[in-house]
Amino acid sequence: MISLDQVLLLEQKVESAVERITQLQAENDALRSKCSELTNALSSKTEQLSSFEQDQGRIENGILKALDRLNSIENSVLKAGSESASAAVKPAAEKEQPKQAVEVPHTQNAASAAPVQNIPRTPAAGTEEKKSESSGQFDIF
Repeated sequence: MISLDQVLLLEQKVESAVERITQLQAENDALRSKCSELTNALSSKTEQLSSFEQDQGRIENGILKALDRLNSIENSVLKAGSESASAAVKPAAEKEQPKQAVEVPHTQNAASAAPVQNIPRTPAAGTEEKKSESSGQFDIF
């Protein structure tokens, strides 16, 4: 037969099991709550990431459009510079045709009279700038 000691021992085991189940249920509720919070945070961060990716795409497109515009401006400036440089070269070539030497009248002091030489012209400041433009280098500052 079952003795009183066995019944009391069984009662203690049942009470400890009930307490443990209660503790586990509380822990389970806390973990479910934490899981729900983390799931919501993950959803929020995922939405934020998606928004950032869209913004990044728009920013990249804006930068690419700006670079394309700068390239087209650079190309038009280079084209205009090369056209004006070629137009400036034609008159300069006409001016550089051999000139006739000017005769200096003979004077008594021949040592003081120096022969006239064709001195090459130095390019004007604007021509140097056009040369640097045609080489593809610009000083933007």
